[in-house]
Amino acid sequence: GMQAPERSAVSDLGLGGRILLVDDRPSSYERLAPVLSAEHTVDVEPNPTEALFHAAEGNYDLLIVSLSLENFDGLRLCSQARSLERTRQVPILAIADADNNARLLRGLEIGVNDYLTRPVDKNELLARARTQIRRRRYTDHLRDNVQNSIEMAITDGLTGLHNRRYMETHLQTLAEQAATRSKPLALMMLDIDFFKSINDTHGHDAGDDVLREFAVRIRKSIRGIDLACRYGGEEFVIVMPETDQQVASMVAERLRRSIAGEAFSIDKGNKRVEVTISIGLSTLEKKGEPVADVLKRADVALYRAKHDGRNRVVAAAA
Repeated sequence: GMQAPERSAVSDLGLGGRILLVDDRPSSYERLAPVLSAEHTVDVEPNPTEALFHAAEGNYDLLIVSLSLENFDGLRLCSQARSLERTRQVPILAIADADNNARLLRGLEIGVNDYLTRPVDKNELLARARTQIRRRRYTDHLRDNVQNSIEMAITDGLTGLHNRRYMETHLQTLAEQAATRSKPLALMMLDIDFFKSINDTHGHDAGDDVLREFAVRIRKSIRGIDLACRYGGEEFVIVMPETDQQVASMVAERLRRSIAGEAFSIDKGNKRVEVTISIGLSTLEKKGEPVADVLKRADVALYRAKHDGRNRVVAAAA
C-alpha cells in the first residue's frame, strides 16, 4: 500500500527551499545570500547564539553554517542542531576556509551532510543546496509514507477508530495488565440496530454517514485510556481498563442515550435518521481468563439485548 517515493524524488528539482544561513561576516553573507535567494527563501542569522533557536522555530529545509565564526564554535552549533529534536533531520551544509580540513572532518563525524571551502563557487553552492533540499524532502516523504502505512494497518478507514486486528492484538495485553495490577477490566460490544434497513432505505452513503457520526459519539463518551474499535460492519467494541461492571453499565447507558437522543444527519445534512444501539457488557472475571471468553460473554449479552427488543444494555451473567 506504500507509494514509491522515488518518482517525486526524481521530479523534485530542489528549488523553493527555506534556508537559514548562519554567518557573522558581512563580506561573506552579503555575497552568499543573494546567490541562494535566486532559487530559495533565505534568512541570514549573523548572531550564532540565536541561530539554534531560529533554526528550531523556522521549519527550514537546509542550514548553511560558517565554520569561521568570530566568537562561536561553528562545529558546536552543528552538534547542537543534530542533538535537538526539531532540527535533527535538517541537513547541514558547512562552509570552511581552505586550510580547515581537520575541522571539516570533525564536522562530517558529528553529522554535517556536505561542505564547501572558500572561495565559494556560486554554481557549486546552488548545486549543493539543491541536492540537500531534495534529499530532505525525499526522507520526509519516506517517513510520512511509513507512518501513514502503520496507521492504515491499525485504523478503520471509514470511522478512524482502531480496527479489529489492533483490538485483538492489544486486548490480551490490557487483560494481562489488569490481572497483574488486580484491576477490573470491562468490555462492551455494540451493534447498530436495524442498520441494514438504513442502507436499504437511504443508500450505503447514508450508512457510511451514520457510522462516521457513531464513531464521533463513541469518542465523546469514553476516556483516553479506553480502546474503541470497529469490530466489523456495524459492530463495535470498547475496552475499558480499570472499570468494573457497575461503572461500565453507567457508561454504556450514557452512550446508548447519546445515540438515541439525537437523530443522525445523512445526505450532506439534508436528511436525518433515528438510530439506536444494543450493547452487551462483560468483565474480566478471574486472573488468567482467556480474553476470548470475555468477548464471547459480551457477544452473548449483545444477542440477548437484541432479542429482548434492542435499544438497551444487557450485562453478561456473572
